[in-house]
Amino acid sequence: MENKKLLITRYFTLSILIFSIISIEKNYIDAFGVILLLLLIINNQIRFFAFRHREKIVFLSIILELIISYICHVSYGGWSLFYLIVGMMDGILLLRPKLSIITSGGAMLTMILMTKALSIHIVISNIGILLILALLTYYIKEEYSRLIKAKGFYDKLRISEENLLKANRDLEIYADSIKELATLRERNRISREIHDSVGHSLSTIIIQLGAIEKIAVLDGNAAAEMARNLNQFAKNGLEEIRVALRQLKPRRFEEYENILAIEEMIREFTKLTGVDVIFRFTKEKWPLSEEQALVIYRIVQEFLSNSLRHGKASKVNIYMNYNEDELILTLQDNGQGVDKLEKGMGLTNIWERVRELDGQIEYNTKRGKGFVLRVVLKPMEHLAF
Repeated sequence: MENKKLLITRYFTLSILIFSIISIEKNYIDAFGVILLLLLIINNQIRFFAFRHREKIVFLSIILELIISYICHVSYGGWSLFYLIVGMMDGILLLRPKLSIITSGGAMLTMILMTKALSIHIVISNIGILLILALLTYYIKEEYSRLIKAKGFYDKLRISEENLLKANRDLEIYADSIKELATLRERNRISREIHDSVGHSLSTIIIQLGAIEKIAVLDGNAAAEMARNLNQFAKNGLEEIRVALRQLKPRRFEEYENILAIEEMIREFTKLTGVDVIFRFTKEKWPLSEEQALVIYRIVQEFLSNSLRHGKASKVNIYMNYNEDELILTLQDNGQGVDKLEKGMGLTNIWERVRELDGQIEYNTKRGKGFVLRVVLKPMEHLAF
């Protein structure tokens, strides 16, 4: 356990211990006393910095320190409490619970042996102080363990988040690849359809025209008959082309055409600006006229532009709600908003276009509350032309 405050406490305790031995002139400190003090300090430092992760050596080192402390105290005096603080803290911080209890008990017993000649009040006071320090050290150890666990959970979550982001990027790449592959396949299918229908028809027409040119010189009636047949064949070929084109175009494409255009615009806008745009629409839809689709497209385009340029928005919600009697387009951003809106050219043009389609448009904005725009359009069959 690395902690600067614990290291400061450690060195402060050792300094006080040395000061107490030197200042209390119970006995003259001879060479043996100096050796004992050096052995006490060296054992303490080596245990903490060199063998802190080797439990057996730490345990034996603490027992040795208790023995040296008792001998040194009996022979040269000093404050008994400061002999035992560091060893007891190391036992709690560096050992498993069972061994830490043994070392703490050994420290208490050593304290009793050191102070047995003193009054019972002093003995109880010293034991009480050691016990409080032991409890505080246990608390520090538990808090540190919780911190390590929390950090471990945080690291796992961070790694999981990075893996999810990577998986998301991979999925996006895969989706783009699938989309491109599907587009290539569709183009290939359309190419085959055009080749089989249009190519065959045109080839036949070219051959027939060449034959008519040659026959016309010899027999005009026969050439005219061939021209009539060729005309009918060309009409049949044109009808086949129209049928093929209708088959290529999905039956409900008209209902989704404007949706696809808006989604493509939103995708490009998000990619270029980083603004989070959420686009939703109801399952039931009805086809829009060309004018309606263009107006809705321009509304979304103008709203996105204004949300970024004027509102400084980071998120935009767009919702298209198709009812039986009306289409409700709602756009909302989390931008700055304003207390008094002055319509610019873009918003004015949108306003006029919606009015021309006999639609309704309204907005709501307030400083710090973003901007909300609501547009209502009627189905084509409800419009009076």
